[in-house]
Amino acid sequence: MTRSCAECTHEAADSDVYCEACGAHLAAPEESGSHVWTTSASVSGECGHCGAALGDDRGFCEECGRRQGAGLDRAELRLDGVAAVTDRGHLRHHNEDAIAIGIDGGGTVAIVCDGVSTSPRADVAAMAAVEAGLPASLRAVTGGMPADGALRAGFARAFTAVDALTHPSAADPSPSGIPSCTYVTALVTADAIAVGWLGDSRAYWVPVDGDPRCLTIDDALPADDGGALTHWVGADAPDDDLHVVTEQPDGPGSIVLCSDGFWRYLAGPADLAPVAALPPAVAALSLVQQALDGGGADNVAVAVLAVRQPGGETAP
Repeated sequence: MTRSCAECTHEAADSDVYCEACGAHLAAPEESGSHVWTTSASVSGECGHCGAALGDDRGFCEECGRRQGAGLDRAELRLDGVAAVTDRGHLRHHNEDAIAIGIDGGGTVAIVCDGVSTSPRADVAAMAAVEAGLPASLRAVTGGMPADGALRAGFARAFTAVDALTHPSAADPSPSGIPSCTYVTALVTADAIAVGWLGDSRAYWVPVDGDPRCLTIDDALPADDGGALTHWVGADAPDDDLHVVTEQPDGPGSIVLCSDGFWRYLAGPADLAPVAALPPAVAALSLVQQALDGGGADNVAVAVLAVRQPGGETAP
């Protein structure tokens, strides 16, 4: 499927993030066939901080004076069986986290990306990754690809989109530095869960009956050694191999995806137990608020996917 670039009318693929002809950012469609998805991208023509209409200078808002980011300061997304929330937090000037959720007859997908703050245009990297990865994963699972393969297909598109930000284009002929981000994603189907990640954004399994546990292993040095990332998404990444694990749950629960702006406020996975049976939208709002109440020192992003009971019934 293709769509036209709003700036130059060039035809672009529905998974493209930037126009190949003029370099303009392409807004992802909300529906494509049986797919439905949404992201935390800033609304075209509106300030992502205060909502004011933008003038000709899209770099800064004439109303609040703040630099425009690729994503909204706060976004609350919800679809059937999945929800996500991101917030700038109390101390950061921009939201460099990005979220995307989508549903299809074959499954439910969510992605959380955290822009690496030491890299330039980290917010653009995170947004490019979720906007490219989400629809690609949905298309793959709809086409009959296994859950782990669908996540890898989405990640391949995401990595390509972030990698492209380093190379000159008509929109940014002299980019400096290498934009990068972390990546964590989950796909829930009728009989399985798949989780993929690169970096230190995490995924947790939170069963209604049982103990919550982390499904991911941080790609980062120990805190005593500085905690620096060892793997990430970007042109200078040491590799582009997504870690993937699959689960076959024996009961209902939730998958929680999050950036480190949330999980650093957890004492441990057990802190997530109260949200196990909550609707995804309620759970995501509650968890983000927990991080904000704890200090909100970083951008916060959380996505929650409901996992149904064997046989198709939803959790309580």
